[in-house]
This record gives sequence, C-alpha cells and structure tokens, in this order.
Amino acid sequence: MIERELAQHDAAEAGCQLGDENANLKMFEERDEKLSSSADELATIQAAKEEAEAELDRNFEEIEELLKQSFLRAVCQAHVLCGGPPASGDFDLDHEVYQDRLMLNAEASALATQEVESTEAGEGECLEGNQG
Repeated sequence: MIERELAQHDAAEAGCQLGDENANLKMFEERDEKLSSSADELATIQAAKEEAEAELDRNFEEIEELLKQSFLRAVCQAHVLCGGPPASGDFDLDHEVYQDRLMLNAEASALATQEVESTEAGEGECLEGNQG
C-alpha cells in the first residue's frame, strides 16, 4: 500500500514535471514564432527602406535636371531680353561673375570680402576724423 501511494506520488510528480516541460516547450514555441514574425517584419521594412531610398535618388536626379533646364531657360531669356546672343548652355557652377569678369567662386568671395573690409575701414577713418 505504501508502495502504491509512493508510485502514485511519483506519477503525480512526473505529471507535474511533464506539465511544466510542456508549458516551457509552448513558451519556447511562442517565442520562436514571435522572433520569426519579427524577422519577417524586419525584412519587409528593410526592403521598403531600400525602395524608398532608390525612389529618393531618382527624384533627386529628376529635380536636378529640371532645375538645370529652368536655369538655362532663364539665362537664355536674359540674353535675348538684354540684346545679346542666346547663351550656349556651357556653364560652370564653380565660377561666378564678379565686376563683369568670370572668376572662380573662391576668388570672387575673397575680393568681395576685401571690398567690405576696406569699405568698413574707410568708414571707420571718416568717423574718427569727424570726432576730433
């Protein structure tokens, strides 16, 4: 009788352990499904991101071309309206017209800065002379 009770007790413990293991197994399966689902979502999001970046690149190229065409159209119109021949369209964005000459942007900026500094210095001298 004691043996029978011990066997029943052992069987009950084994059943509890089996139940715990089944619960753990179910928990791992659910976690695995969630991870798999998250991986699928991540892959979908990554693909959407790459597609959006490609579309942005295409849009940028199209906008850049439209801006270039609009700029050339305005320059050609300015030449016609000012009585000059139409522009050829050979423009260099690294150059700037400064004092009726075409020069590098950096040179034009340096000359403009020198002009401002000399003008400010001249104004300072005038103010000092008027105060004395």
